[in-house]
Amino acid sequence: MDLPTQASAGNDFEHILLKTTQERLHQKKSDGLSFADAILPVFQEVLEFSDRIIQGLEESGQTPKVACKTGCSYCCHSQVNIIPIEALLISSFIHTDFTGPQICTLRAGISRTRALTAGKSIEQVYAMKSELPCLFLSNKRCSIYKMRPSICRSWNSLDSYSCRTAYDSVDPKSSVSASPARNLVFGTTRALFAQISDACTLQSDTLLLHNAMSDCFDSTDPLDRWAGGHDVFRYESQGTE
Repeated sequence: MDLPTQASAGNDFEHILLKTTQERLHQKKSDGLSFADAILPVFQEVLEFSDRIIQGLEESGQTPKVACKTGCSYCCHSQVNIIPIEALLISSFIHTDFTGPQICTLRAGISRTRALTAGKSIEQVYAMKSELPCLFLSNKRCSIYKMRPSICRSWNSLDSYSCRTAYDSVDPKSSVSASPARNLVFGTTRALFAQISDACTLQSDTLLLHNAMSDCFDSTDPLDRWAGGHDVFRYESQGTE
């Protein structure tokens, strides 16, 4: 598998992240691991590295702390897009940490979301957001918090009032004051792993979360198939959801 060798001009953080990722993957290879066995652990390590960067910036006052806190779940009623490697990381976590009843509830939630959103426009889906909590929202807490997608790590608000206002609005263009630092760090992290996937000729384009999880459930050994260059994710199922 050939990895990207150069970061985007002017993005110092991307350069650091690329170097860190290359080192971690090369170490895993030296340890005798295949790409399929190495990529998810490395992706998780890089996400944790990015988490530490943000924690340091916010604790030192170099960037504002976010208003998000446990129990606040306004943004967890949005239809989010993730990249395949994020879906595979979540899928791996589900199969090792979720109970049978939790998996049954999750699959029922996927079916319900697909039925409610089928054939509807973005505006229509946005208007239904109170009926469409994230598949992984349980008692106002994220049940996959350590493995949550990059967009959930980056989309953190500086003002909880704007979150409530956007949630109450029927305008899909409603916005919140999000953390620029988190957007940069986690946006770069996601973009880098999409770039790595592309360089390895693996599926990398974004999918809606519930569609991606459905595809993982429908595939036997989705990680091995994806890492082997097979099409695990069905982009045509995204439609106008």
